[in-house]
Amino acid sequence: MVEKIPALRIEQQGAGAEGERVVIYVTAMPLRVLREHAVVDTWNPDNEDGYQRPLESRRLREVANYVLEQQGILPMSVLVGTRPADEIVIVPTGFDETKTVSSGQLEIPPGAKLWVIDGQHRYYGVNEAFERTGNPDLAEYPFPVSLMWNIDQYAEMLHFNIVNTRQKKMSTDIVDRHLVRIQERSGLDMLRQGARGEKEYMRASATRLVDKINESEGPWFHQIAIPGVPGRDQGLVRQHAFVTSLEPVLKDSWVRGRTDEDKVQVITNFWKAAAQVWPDAFAEPKLHRVQATVGIYSLHMALPTLIQRCLERRDLTVEAFASLLKATGIDSEFWNKEVGVGDPLTLGTGMSSIRALALYISQRLPDAVDGAVKI
Repeated sequence: MVEKIPALRIEQQGAGAEGERVVIYVTAMPLRVLREHAVVDTWNPDNEDGYQRPLESRRLREVANYVLEQQGILPMSVLVGTRPADEIVIVPTGFDETKTVSSGQLEIPPGAKLWVIDGQHRYYGVNEAFERTGNPDLAEYPFPVSLMWNIDQYAEMLHFNIVNTRQKKMSTDIVDRHLVRIQERSGLDMLRQGARGEKEYMRASATRLVDKINESEGPWFHQIAIPGVPGRDQGLVRQHAFVTSLEPVLKDSWVRGRTDEDKVQVITNFWKAAAQVWPDAFAEPKLHRVQATVGIYSLHMALPTLIQRCLERRDLTVEAFASLLKATGIDSEFWNKEVGVGDPLTLGTGMSSIRALALYISQRLPDAVDGAVKI
């Protein structure tokens, strides 16, 4: 059966010397049509001219679960193309080719190919949801589709490369803000999305805490940069780095049961203690790594152990944290950036180096003693 799909015909051409006229048909196609006509030109040893990446099972499951269990909206267009060498052709009818924009329809005969340039995981993810459930409604799931008319495989590869390497991804700091708003609206419903939902819920919670730490008296007062906010876009570390570094702290069983105010107080107490124990490092933060990525990640990895030691002493004050940090024997010079002055452990920037540094700090902590809890 010939599928007849309403579409808009658009002509585009850049102003540069390399600009060539390209015709794009903008339309929507149900899953059943893509199942019949979509082809992915995947690279493998038997198809070395292919340019697509292999499908990732994890991403397919995520899309399928999103469609079956969550909002299920996929507004981004699937980008496909037709090739001049294809034996069975799609026929555009009713378009006014004298205009740069006109309407008509595409007649897609059996056996015609739609070469998928971008969006294969969206298409195959919905297809997995359909095959998993057999739900006939999913066969009619409509995809926004942009069809580039009569371009060859090399041009497809170029557009695939442009879409996947040149388009700027959204700032992670802005995503943090989005997650805060989603958490405000959805609350604990975020956790129903499985591991990803739990991670995003924690990230939203951490962002709220970072805002409060950034406004609290202590070494981080207005030192956490919030990109895009005039007057607040400069600081020692970016908001997102501080947010993600807090993950091991927020996973701690004791911390999870505290109020946001208690969490901020304990984290701020810890950093005030660090500033007391390593005054030179905090006086000249750009010459030391304690308030850089290496420092915040490693110290936040060690912080749950420090909190446990303080709880065993029943004391979470600045003085309690300072006593433990002093007992490690680590001084300001340990954090110095200059090679040959600071400790080699602080010079690595990979996560394996940071984990090793956190373990080194934790292992140098003294045993705990009894006392009365104070914050």
